[in-house]
Amino acid sequence: MRSLLRRTVWQINAIRHRDPLSPTLFARLFGARGRRSWDPATNPRRIVLLRSDEIGDTASTVTLLAALRERWPRAIIHLVVKPGPASMFHALPTVDRVIEWVPVTDGSALKRQLLTARQGLRRFGFKGYDLAILPRWDFDDTPIRFLAVATRARSIVGFSPVPEREPAWLGPQAPLLTDEIWRGTTPLRTVDQLHRIAQYLGVPWTLHREPPAGAGLFDAHDAQVAADRAGAADDTRLVIGFGIGARDAKRQWPVEDLAAVAERLAAQRPVSVRILGGSVDEERGERLRSLLEAHGIRGVDLTGKLSLSESAAAIAGCEVFLGNDSGLQHISSSMNIPTVVVTCHPASGSPWSDNAPERFGPWSERSAVLQPERPAEGCSDECIAPEPHCIRAVGAEEAAETLELLLAGSSR
Repeated sequence: MRSLLRRTVWQINAIRHRDPLSPTLFARLFGARGRRSWDPATNPRRIVLLRSDEIGDTASTVTLLAALRERWPRAIIHLVVKPGPASMFHALPTVDRVIEWVPVTDGSALKRQLLTARQGLRRFGFKGYDLAILPRWDFDDTPIRFLAVATRARSIVGFSPVPEREPAWLGPQAPLLTDEIWRGTTPLRTVDQLHRIAQYLGVPWTLHREPPAGAGLFDAHDAQVAADRAGAADDTRLVIGFGIGARDAKRQWPVEDLAAVAERLAAQRPVSVRILGGSVDEERGERLRSLLEAHGIRGVDLTGKLSLSESAAAIAGCEVFLGNDSGLQHISSSMNIPTVVVTCHPASGSPWSDNAPERFGPWSERSAVLQPERPAEGCSDECIAPEPHCIRAVGAEEAAETLELLLAGSSR
């Protein structure tokens, strides 16, 4: 009784001083009753998968969702994602409901916990789930594990937290999970992380299937919009997709090099280029289109003109895709399009970097990564420049040769 009184007084003082609730107490207050470790023999009726990532990693989730649907065809599957990536899942047949979630980032730690619990109540109610899945392999700076508890899922499966890299206010989050998957000692590609989760759940895994899992990222309307924006039919031309955008300027291969690649390919056959990117890429997209036009190459500037689903439809119409380390290359991989990624990360750099292709490279059956052999002056384990720097070491001739190899059916 005295011990209980002490704990009660401690929690009252914690609330008074706006300190966060302990993860264990949070699970008791807002989690499901009868939380238990996952049993692979279970036949779940309700599943929720929660992602706090941006476009690229979130797009790769279609592979795991396809595996879950194949294993449990009658289960209700919900997907929780940020508003940005959410739009590309509107047509996905493996998901019954897409739930948008905005991470709570303001206020005291206690306030963020309580607001996250309130979001859980509003979005999920009291019915709860049999299984919640957290696919993020690296550290997480959002309270999504707390949100997973608030789904009232009986089993919550995720990779072990990384305390040394996560915000201190989140506290020791392992008690929020019922099952911790060991992260291992070497970096994993995004799809390999998902494979590890499938293995743990006892779900058969197929990376590339027919039709490709990414084909569910768009519907007939998206395809029609993409075709209309792309203009004239490209029946007699080799259709190439150029993904010119990236989150950081250092990841953006110069458009002059992209134009040079198209010029080399056009010397062998008629070529049509679809220039893809967001609204922030419009100026670079127009410059690339002008460069192509100067070489007599048909280029359609689609930057800022398509939604994510429509962009997926436009990529599906390409025979090969060349782009930076960005979300579009993951969309291309999800549809098993031959994909070449130009990255700023040097081959001698750290495989743990947020730019490392060992973690974020393409995963089509025919794919390749082009990267500088060594860092440019001023950089070491990774490129740290605010503008295209190390990435400039990748040449247009090398990229054109790699595309030719992929088109011929080989992989590098």
